[in-house]
Amino acid sequence: MPLFRSAFASLSLCCARSRAPSWPAVVLAYALSLVACSPVNEAPIVGTDVPSTTDVSGEIIDHTDAGDDSYPSKGPRVTHINLGTHTTGEDGRTSSVAFDLPAGVTALVLRVEGDPAYHYILAGLERDAGFSLVPKAWLDQVTAPDACVGPCANRIVAQPGAAAFLFPNTPLVDMRAGPHQLRVFAFDSARAPVQTEVTIAVDYVRPSSHTGQWRLPINLCLTGAMGWTAKNALAQPRLQQALAKAGELLAPAGILLSPVRVFDVSDAGQYIATQQGPTSDLMQLFLSGKGLPLGLNLFLTERVVAVGGLPGANIVLGLSGGIPGLPNSVGHARDGIALSLVVPQGQTDVLGHTMAHEIGHYLGLFHSSEAKSAQGTAAHDTLPDTAKNDPTNLMYWSVGTQATQLSHEQIQVLRRSPWLLPVESK
Repeated sequence: MPLFRSAFASLSLCCARSRAPSWPAVVLAYALSLVACSPVNEAPIVGTDVPSTTDVSGEIIDHTDAGDDSYPSKGPRVTHINLGTHTTGEDGRTSSVAFDLPAGVTALVLRVEGDPAYHYILAGLERDAGFSLVPKAWLDQVTAPDACVGPCANRIVAQPGAAAFLFPNTPLVDMRAGPHQLRVFAFDSARAPVQTEVTIAVDYVRPSSHTGQWRLPINLCLTGAMGWTAKNALAQPRLQQALAKAGELLAPAGILLSPVRVFDVSDAGQYIATQQGPTSDLMQLFLSGKGLPLGLNLFLTERVVAVGGLPGANIVLGLSGGIPGLPNSVGHARDGIALSLVVPQGQTDVLGHTMAHEIGHYLGLFHSSEAKSAQGTAAHDTLPDTAKNDPTNLMYWSVGTQATQLSHEQIQVLRRSPWLLPVESK
């Protein structure tokens, strides 16, 4: 979950961290560049053969080719357009990049890629008539460029190497067809503007006549943690229960995790000690997914060591590569979700809840409420129907067994994701 230091960071991290037994829930926190939730483990994936695929109901479909792409994550409702390569100036900003938003588009995802050493965020997104989705002056109103929270009803967060931004992610802004202009801002780890090249693209999501369930293809990437491999993981009761729970929690949005495919990956990723930078354990883990079929990569590791964050927290239960993650992309350093298989001492196993929570981030949801800051205040999302400080919401900052609810507006955000396919589509 990207936040400013105190609230939003640039990476979507749903981090639960292990605490003393008196802390019953998994703690979710944002780290710069990643969204982590609770104790989480990450490891690199090595594209090995995928012997089987299963959906949450347990039906297994054999696949002999690890590169099988019979379940693509793209469909006629999504149009991808490349907006070219652009250079930022001394102020870290590109010149205006124009694009036309067609009529009938219900959502768009802007994608920015560049040097992995730098972070990227939108400096502005405006329509010709003066309507702004991202105010062009917001960077002048904040002390750090990590996220646009106050000035932006449609929240955005900076991310390193590659960043994705979903519009709308709140009913407080409208999508209006016509000419638009955007500017990208690039900055370094010291939050200073940098001159660099970026490539920009946009995915348009159109409405669909489909009103039933939507499929989200899942790649389970096994590092060997807990002895789980592609040959035996689907027979593990704990994993079966976690997949079933995640499916149950996402069912109100009409989202079915299907197909669920399994891949053996490198055991070098069982222990994730570093998260930031292109050579970090976490980035190497996500990069190892290159070559896998289109699907959301879920990396099952032993543990991810928490960096900073709340006192007493030392394990991250889950980490998402972005809010949202890059659409229909596999094998980039930000592609995927890392899930820890370690259950912190004195805590309940919430693997299924964490899985669903992180998927929520990857498809575009922020925490419904953040933890209180040192000043005793807590940031909340911009969805009008999510209650403040409600631990029963699936996207609450601290994940526990009671975190089961999704609001109507949260469901609308999830269903705008370019990842989703109608269930009947093959």
